[in-house]
Amino acid sequence: MVAGEPDSVRVKFINGQWLVRVVEGGRLTHQLFDIHPEAEAFAEEERHRLGLPGEPPASEPVETRRRGGRGR
Repeated sequence: MVAGEPDSVRVKFINGQWLVRVVEGGRLTHQLFDIHPEAEAFAEEERHRLGLPGEPPASEPVETRRRGGRGR
């Protein structure tokens, strides 16, 4: 229970996974994803379902962005 918190959907990178945190009617649920675009797609579907405005995607952590890029 998250009493008093408005409905919301947030995406965060925690411990190597993407967490989608959903607050609906004072109840908190969350879903973990290994793949960032999947987490963002789920979050956007939840925002649409709850009638919330869209949000820009969560920033990728620096160590994730470097993968496959040019090494320094």
